[in-house]
Amino acid sequence: MEGLNEFNRLLGQRIRELIPIQTFWATVKEVDWDNKTMTATGLIDELDNYDVLLGLGSEARKPKVGTKCLIAVIGNSPNAFLVEADELEEIIFKSGESELTVKKDGFIIKHQDQSLKKVFNDMIDEINKIIVINGTSINVAAMVAIKERLNTILIE
Repeated sequence: MEGLNEFNRLLGQRIRELIPIQTFWATVKEVDWDNKTMTATGLIDELDNYDVLLGLGSEARKPKVGTKCLIAVIGNSPNAFLVEADELEEIIFKSGESELTVKKDGFIIKHQDQSLKKVFNDMIDEINKIIVINGTSINVAAMVAIKERLNTILIE
């Protein structure tokens, strides 16, 4: 029985290896970022490909409309997916309850319901409340400048 199971496993692996991956170049026509899909027009056949997936699993990429992209289809699957694009407007990486979003105007780093930007801003606000009786107090203006710099990197 064990030999039969091993034979079936190896046969299944060999079949998966024989499934061709088809790729083609296209132009991004429109993006539905809420559903993580797009419509792309093939460069050679000029046919529209609908519901092209913008991510598989832990990563999603939002290509810029009008940019050239590489699309792939595995075997006879009805689902095509984005492999690469010349220009991206946004990328989302997820791992468990952590999420990193990269946009052209900055980053969003979250874990569960906490945002790194909000945590840093709350910390700086609390530091600015410190009153020193004897000695030198903190430089509130410098802390506000640091907060403004931080907010140009972390956008949410």
